[in-house]
Amino acid sequence: MLRPMNGTYSQTPTQAQIHRAIKRLPSLQRDEVIASRYLGLSVYWKTRFFDALDMNRGSLKHFAFNQRGWHRFSRMDQPIYAYIDIDRYPETHSLRRGGRVDLYGTIVKVDTVLGITLALDRFEILPLTLFDRFVVREDSHV
Repeated sequence: MLRPMNGTYSQTPTQAQIHRAIKRLPSLQRDEVIASRYLGLSVYWKTRFFDALDMNRGSLKHFAFNQRGWHRFSRMDQPIYAYIDIDRYPETHSLRRGGRVDLYGTIVKVDTVLGITLALDRFEILPLTLFDRFVVREDSHV
């Protein structure tokens, strides 16, 4: 569920930078570093919609996004998750894989295997460009 806006957001660290930093740590130090550095951090990430999962919780769906564009650590990309009530935000019904979505929220969970979960303050679904149409078409063949 979306929360009211609460301040400033940072584009860094990206989810790939977080995962890279955590993977470099000894296993038994990871939870402490996640709690002290990343949980509660307000971020603004440029993403592409990947999928939405039904969790049998009515209109609340588990959305998955991927970081948008190539970057230095893109091979370490893992999903970014958020819960969105699709009845409250009907614009989500028309989302297609590869669509650009800007996420503004707070990191509430970091899992080195599964990805990062945000508590969203807001999100913006951006209009499709010619390149986006190519990305969506290519993803639909997978």
